[in-house]
Amino acid sequence: MSDARVLLVGAGGLGSPAALVLARSGVRRLTVLDDDVVDVTNLHRQVLYEDADVGHPKAERAAARLEAEGAEPEVVRGRLLPDTAEALFRAHDLVVEGADNFATKFLAADASALTGVPVVQAGAVRWSGWALATRPGESACLRCVFEDIPRDRVETCAEAGVVGPVVGVLGAIEATLALRLLGGDASAAGELWSYRGLEGSLRASRVRRRPGCPACEGAIEALTWERYAPPDCAV
Repeated sequence: MSDARVLLVGAGGLGSPAALVLARSGVRRLTVLDDDVVDVTNLHRQVLYEDADVGHPKAERAAARLEAEGAEPEVVRGRLLPDTAEALFRAHDLVVEGADNFATKFLAADASALTGVPVVQAGAVRWSGWALATRPGESACLRCVFEDIPRDRVETCAEAGVVGPVVGVLGAIEATLALRLLGGDASAAGELWSYRGLEGSLRASRVRRRPGCPACEGAIEALTWERYAPPDCAV
């Protein structure tokens, strides 16, 4: 497990707790992909950072924190894009996606399907969220559950808000799923975890592959800019 190469897509509310758990669990080779800077309003949920980090690039500050935890991090300043996603995935053994928008989430799911690299994904808004691990060709993927990027108006995380402990729980679940996959537990793939903070409920269900899913059936042959909508929220 310590030799596994893990790509962290996003070092915000979801990526921060996931990265800390992975580093403290012995996953050394972590690549941090993020293009944002640390904002004081995010400190309550982005637990990799402190007051002194405000205004500095997240990827670099996250890498410094993870190095202090014993990891050997690499920094990629930027976003996951159609032009770069496939190469980034192929350079790693597993991807943990904690991005802040639907476009990146579906791009990560499609890149996973194209490359065969497993991906763990999560999303949250207000008091609830979800997490899902995918092994391409073997389990359900993001498109099996949500089908496609919402084209209608969707309330953003910035508008609706997200509670710090909610992303903390889901980031920890992402790390758990990642560690299970890295440890050879294939049963982690296809588990959809749902968390409702107001109810205090956490539920896991087995998701089946959806007939006609373009990612699972190989219908997505290339990652094109036209397929993915612009970012829509900030976790």
